[in-house]
Amino acid sequence: MKKGLYTLFALFSFSFASKAQIALTYDDTLICRGDEITMGASVTGQLDGTSGDDYFSPSIIDIGFPFDFYGQTYTQCLTSGNNFITFNLSYVGLSSSWTWAAATGNGQVDNAILLAFQDLDLNYGGNIQYQTFGSPGSRKFVVQYCDVPKYGGAACNAIKVTNQVILYEGSNIIEFHTQSMPGSPGCPSTNGTANAIQGVRWMSPTGINEVYTPNRGPADMWGNVGGTNTSRRFTPTTTAGGAVTYTVDSIAFNPWNIIQFSNSPLLTWYDANGNFLHQGATLTTTVSNPPPPAPSTFFIVEYTGPAGCDNLTTYTFRDTVHVRFSDIKTYVTAEMCAGSTYDFYGRTLFSPGVYDTTFVSQIGCDSVIILTLGINPLPTAEITNADKRAKICNGDRFIFSAYKAAGYQYQWYKDDIAIPGATMDTLGASAAGMYKVEVTTNKGCKKMSEVVELVIAPNPTVKINYFSSNDICAQDTVELKAMATGSNLEYIWTPDAYFRRTPGNAKASEVKAIIPKSGYVYVKVFNNDLCSATDSLYIKAEPCCEMTMPNAFTPNGDGKNDYFVPKLEVGQQIVSFLVFNRYGQLIYESNASGFTQGWDGRNKEGKEQQGGVYMYGLKYSCSDGKIYEKKGDITLMR
Repeated sequence: MKKGLYTLFALFSFSFASKAQIALTYDDTLICRGDEITMGASVTGQLDGTSGDDYFSPSIIDIGFPFDFYGQTYTQCLTSGNNFITFNLSYVGLSSSWTWAAATGNGQVDNAILLAFQDLDLNYGGNIQYQTFGSPGSRKFVVQYCDVPKYGGAACNAIKVTNQVILYEGSNIIEFHTQSMPGSPGCPSTNGTANAIQGVRWMSPTGINEVYTPNRGPADMWGNVGGTNTSRRFTPTTTAGGAVTYTVDSIAFNPWNIIQFSNSPLLTWYDANGNFLHQGATLTTTVSNPPPPAPSTFFIVEYTGPAGCDNLTTYTFRDTVHVRFSDIKTYVTAEMCAGSTYDFYGRTLFSPGVYDTTFVSQIGCDSVIILTLGINPLPTAEITNADKRAKICNGDRFIFSAYKAAGYQYQWYKDDIAIPGATMDTLGASAAGMYKVEVTTNKGCKKMSEVVELVIAPNPTVKINYFSSNDICAQDTVELKAMATGSNLEYIWTPDAYFRRTPGNAKASEVKAIIPKSGYVYVKVFNNDLCSATDSLYIKAEPCCEMTMPNAFTPNGDGKNDYFVPKLEVGQQIVSFLVFNRYGQLIYESNASGFTQGWDGRNKEGKEQQGGVYMYGLKYSCSDGKIYEKKGDITLMR
């Protein structure tokens, strides 16, 4: 095939190519392999001098596509021998005014596109041609005036006008290409009655809307100056208020060459291999090659000859007709999730594999679709931190966790209802119910987890309702009692150090505590579901630092009142204890480490002292950490 294509391209290279496109009846078609088809080109519309001077076209012209002009959609138009087109179809075959004053007065240019409104005379030569080119969505409608004389006698008839307007589908752009419009101050076209006006004009319900090429408006007398190979583009724009207007830009001169198909034998047809098939306006052929599985082929049509308004230069244009076969094998791939089924043109498929089916296409050909069916695994849908049942205490939250993997998506449910926004791999829940999670893979496969029941266990209650004393000293021992509701209760009292030195069970409802200072005592109770409740009691325990001393003792060995001993309270401790006789002599001394029973009535040497009054000095610490002093006298009785 490539060799044939090279031959065809070499053949084309000998011709002079220019921008154009052959107006084919279609450039892409669908057929059954082996069918006969006819391909051809449409004939260029022409309005020649037989229409006479100052007339609209004798028949309505199809644009070939919807065209929007000032917000209104049109599919047909008329041409005027005086160098403009109109969308007002009521003027078909009627006389066309040749002065601007008359044309505006009678409304003939109220819905018009003006190539260069002027007084031309088709009686003395020239013609008007039109054609629609391109594929749907990007077509263009071209109207060109070829060598049309200006009106006004032999001198003016010798001045020829050649210009073109192009309407674009979709964008609704308008292009003017002025190839030749010589200035002619002495002709009616430019003497003020019909002075060569280029632009657009539309009558709205509220008045005239008009946009003109700069220096080519009604008062500019452009016909006196004229122009050669100039082009302007009018682009529609919508204002903030919704009205349509046009912006005007200068563009490169680049007209579209219309082929005059009156000489139809100049069309030459080739197949995809570059083989010559036929010469003429149409080609009828049976298309069977290439064989399956090739899905399509194409044909090339070439024109060599005059084009546009130029009958002296030879041009070469070519276009392609693409032919697609409906009776082809189509290969498709699909996937399904494990455990599901796939519908293949009425067949229910359960397993992966390769399947085919034959059916009649939309135009009656047998076609085959070959399916390669794959299977995607289901996700792992599992709540990983609970098995059928989870329990929390009232007021707590349970965090459900789903099996996590890349590409997974999650949706949590409670009591079979999707929880809005619950799309993470974890879910915090505080309400009793039946919970599950649906997991979806990045292939769209879904699976639902097993249900986990969330149970809310009741909390116990507790209250410290008894305290043995409301007025204690630091380091005193007190009794505490708590009252609780619930079953299989266990008590924990804190601070733990308060209860270590007391007898009994510190995990019972009734306990004893040594209170070292003011502060809170707490009790926490747990039931058999490990739900808990807490209560506290503030106990005020002031340091008791006043020391009580006896005023006499009898060290006679009878076991009663034999020693002079300070009466220490809880939290008090001897720092130093001194006893002096009446002469100020130190006869007894003790400190914290050496203090045992107190003074036994003897001096340091162990000699018994006579009865009488003795002086003492005492230093001791208290539970508040401070050192206190106490002085006084004691009577020794013998």
